[in-house]
Amino acid sequence: MYKYRKIGLVIGISVLAAFVLIAIFSPVLAPYDPYKITGAPLEKPNRNHLLGTNNMGQDIFSRLVCGTRATLIVGFGGALLMVLIGTCVGIISGYYGGKIDELLTRAVDVVMALPMFPLLIMLAMFLKPSILTLIFLMGILGWTGCARIIRSQVLLFSESNFISGVKAIGASDIYIMVKHVFPNILPLVLVKFVFATQDCMLMEVGLGFLGLGDPFMIDWGQMINRAYIKGGFALGLWWWLLPPGVSIAFLSLAVASVGHSFENEINPRLRRMIL
Repeated sequence: MYKYRKIGLVIGISVLAAFVLIAIFSPVLAPYDPYKITGAPLEKPNRNHLLGTNNMGQDIFSRLVCGTRATLIVGFGGALLMVLIGTCVGIISGYYGGKIDELLTRAVDVVMALPMFPLLIMLAMFLKPSILTLIFLMGILGWTGCARIIRSQVLLFSESNFISGVKAIGASDIYIMVKHVFPNILPLVLVKFVFATQDCMLMEVGLGFLGLGDPFMIDWGQMINRAYIKGGFALGLWWWLLPPGVSIAFLSLAVASVGHSFENEINPRLRRMIL
């Protein structure tokens, strides 16, 4: 079983790396300008248009390739902000304990009680839709899960004899948290980042489908939304509907595979069960 986990990790990283390369080199890989009309409306897949064209005559393959960038930017950016806030709150709460821990824990409970995606939809409707806005909203609404897990680990670590010894020789709290606490929880932080990336990508596609994404960037949710509104579903135009859906499914599975593999590596109990 452990062997298959390793294979899953390799496949997941390979698929994720392929999508990242597509996002970076999308202007080169896209055969046409995704915003220009390059054929007749609703063309079937052919030699000139690998995935046909949409209702405006734009090349679907080019739009699919260019849409990778927005999904990954929001996924990685939102996850980074989530984990950054959650890690800082978790370390401070777990390290100091007492009233500081109680205050921060209550704040985590309040934010966690809010329905994240409905609230994200409401805020996105009132704020100017952009990539940075989505990243900011996901970050400030989604950090609580990371904070609670980090706090629990820091509570255990901060009570160790090693930390007591470092405090005894006069090391400052900032020094201890940066030099000793954070490196010990870094593997857990990386796991939370991977899973947060998956959540942010799926939320970005969902917002794009609802028409709340960045109107100046192509994304997969926006493509599915247009295909649905303009009759792609009713007419059975699979080349317009399936590619963005399949892409987000493969990307999400790849990220989940990487996250589960990392989690198994850092959790000794899971490794013993697998072995």
